[in-house]
Amino acid sequence: MSDIDPDLIARWQALAAEVEAHSHRYYVLDQPTISDQAYDRLFRELEDLEREHPALRRPDSPTLRVGGPPLDSLSKLEHPTPMLSLDNSYDEREIGEFDARVRKLLGLERHLAYLVEPKLDGIAMELIYRDGMLESGITRGDGQVGEEVTASVRTIRNLPLRLAGSWPGLLAIRGEVVMTRSGFQTLNRKRIGRGEDAYINARNSTAGLVRNLDPKNAAEAPLRFFVHSAGLAEHARYPFQHAFVQLAQGMGFQAAAGIRRCEGVEQILAALHAIEALRPTLDYDIDGAVVKVDGVAEQEELGFRSRSPRWAIAYKFAAEQQTTRLLAIDVQVGRTGALTPVARVEPVFVGGVTVSNITLHNRDEIDRKDIRVGDVVVVQRAGDVIPQVVRSLPEQRSGELPPFDFPTACPVCGTEAVEVEGEVAIRCPNTWGCAAQVQAALRHFAGRDAMDVDGLGEKLIAQLVEAGLVTTPADLYTLTIPQLAGLERMADKSAENLHAAIDVSRGRALHRVLYALGIRHVGRTVSKKLCAHFGTWEALVAASVEELEAVEEIGPILARTLVGWLAVERNQSVVQGLRDGGVLFPDVEAAEVPEGALQPFAGKSVVVTGTLESMSRDQAKAAIEAGGGKASGSISGKTDFLVAGAKAGSKLKKAEGLGVAVLDEAAFLAMLEGTA
Repeated sequence: MSDIDPDLIARWQALAAEVEAHSHRYYVLDQPTISDQAYDRLFRELEDLEREHPALRRPDSPTLRVGGPPLDSLSKLEHPTPMLSLDNSYDEREIGEFDARVRKLLGLERHLAYLVEPKLDGIAMELIYRDGMLESGITRGDGQVGEEVTASVRTIRNLPLRLAGSWPGLLAIRGEVVMTRSGFQTLNRKRIGRGEDAYINARNSTAGLVRNLDPKNAAEAPLRFFVHSAGLAEHARYPFQHAFVQLAQGMGFQAAAGIRRCEGVEQILAALHAIEALRPTLDYDIDGAVVKVDGVAEQEELGFRSRSPRWAIAYKFAAEQQTTRLLAIDVQVGRTGALTPVARVEPVFVGGVTVSNITLHNRDEIDRKDIRVGDVVVVQRAGDVIPQVVRSLPEQRSGELPPFDFPTACPVCGTEAVEVEGEVAIRCPNTWGCAAQVQAALRHFAGRDAMDVDGLGEKLIAQLVEAGLVTTPADLYTLTIPQLAGLERMADKSAENLHAAIDVSRGRALHRVLYALGIRHVGRTVSKKLCAHFGTWEALVAASVEELEAVEEIGPILARTLVGWLAVERNQSVVQGLRDGGVLFPDVEAAEVPEGALQPFAGKSVVVTGTLESMSRDQAKAAIEAGGGKASGSISGKTDFLVAGAKAGSKLKKAEGLGVAVLDEAAFLAMLEGTA
């Protein structure tokens, strides 16, 4: 700035400081001292000054909060120290066990001091400051490396771009980025007003906006950052966790409401109850609380496990509940013909999302909970994810409400519904004649994990079925470009692209073809195991129930279902139609083992449980398969080895009961390395 008029520099500094101060009072302290119009005038003056003199703008300019130019891609950055996750607890008894375990490790008889703070339901973020200036923002990623989202992070209004005070060196601040509840609803109203789809929930929207390549999308959103810890502090010293929170607030950060310092289990539980009671009053979502040893020296002495600190634990709250009125019950027909009742309720905001449709699962669920149209019902999101009707409130009924009369015929095709012995679901048996089942089967068939037909979406499938062009997946392979081009909103180029995508799908791997057929109980993993075992389609369809059961993890119900499906003439016709249409059903090629490669688990079934220090569970499974073994997910009499890491639970007990050989981590590594 040496060539710029000193008066201009002084004016920029004064304006930037004033705008940031008002921003802090508004977004952090909730104590604005000027009107929105006055703030906007100051901000515009700063923008105009920087527009006329671009050299004035610094990396901590408040104008960067409106977002810069779009990025080409997100780069990866390594965290200064690993960003670990926390062990979860759902029972107050486990909090007592945590305290006892910590005091035992520290050799303490007396009460220990803890900090209890709300656990925000957003996305974890690390902010890197160098000499007090924001340098980068990094998502958690895998804990070691995350995505750099600095451009989006700069737009978060309550986050300091320059720290208050003097902070030389490197400072890594950790916290959670969330979207306010009120702001989420306002943002959705704006999107709907522009003809755009509303966001589903605040947490997923937050993750998407922060990682968006155009920072202006994040700038539009009501995102907030709440500090909770430091990953690295070269020159910041604090003896207690609560002292760090105070220090961070002095730097300009905002901490979540309700943080308490406690001594002993009784005070911890009281703090947990207080934070849970605070939950409905907050303008952001929390799903629990975090209990941390307050003393930093004690934290360092306790140290870490492979993926979590020994000095902290997360306590998850029960799902948030609200009441609303049940307006109607519709019955939908799924891919397997199951008739599923869906509750239509007055829209209600619960667990961070507006809910209006809730599955009631089956007829027995309606009867058991005595749910009637017109009822006031209690609604929650199970695990803060899936909406569910917890119960009805019959005491609030105005007059007599009739029980729901579940249909005896398919509401789509009119075929008489059937009840299968041993199942709660009521099904439409008209598999290839019911439009709802056909459309659902086609969506599954064309899905990414199945035949992956790019461009064949839900609306297009509905058009194909309604036009009578497709009645089974085999019909897809007879479609012509003119037929596709004749569909509504289908241009010639789109028709050509879809026709090409269908053509490409003819060569999909055998296990994907099997999975795409949508046979009950035959998921992705099962499809891979079956195809790997039998190698060819001909061998698979010729297998008896007993031969299928001999495959790892294939039980009698699945085996009978598969044999039964393949025996149905209409299903045989669909398979033959796929073959006639050019679907290859390619044989499975056996993987070549390099000469001299170790195969310590050749022909063995191995299960991994617990936490390993040297690798993740997925890495362990990959190592087993590379060593010639089968990495299974469940213990049975067919299991050869159980690899048991730390905190191995029920699988270890079951393995011991069945006489399965148990390997600790050292023995497992020795076998992989050929030194056992």
